[in-house]
Amino acid sequence: MGTLIKADIFFFITSIFVIFLTVSFGVALIYIIPILKDMRHLSKLAREEGNKLAQDIDELRSAVKEEGVKAKSILDYFLALFMRRQKIERKKKELK
Repeated sequence: MGTLIKADIFFFITSIFVIFLTVSFGVALIYIIPILKDMRHLSKLAREEGNKLAQDIDELRSAVKEEGVKAKSILDYFLALFMRRQKIERKKKELK
C-alpha cells in the first residue's frame, strides 16, 4: 500500500511539472516569436542593403576605370608636352 501512495505522489508531481514546462514553453514562445520575426526582417534588410552596396561599389569601380583612362590620357598629354619642351631647350643649349 505504501508503494502505491509513493507512485501516486510521483505521478502527481510529474504531472504538475509537465504542465509547468508546457506553460513555460508557451509563454517563452509568446516572447520568442516576435523576436524571430524582427530578426528575419533585419536579416532581409541587411541582405538588401548589402546587395545595393555591392552594386554601388561595382558602379564606382567602372567609373574609376573610365575616368582613370581619361585622367591617364590627359596626364600623358601634359607629360609629352613637358618632355618636348625639355628636348627643345636642351637642343637650344647644345647649339649655343
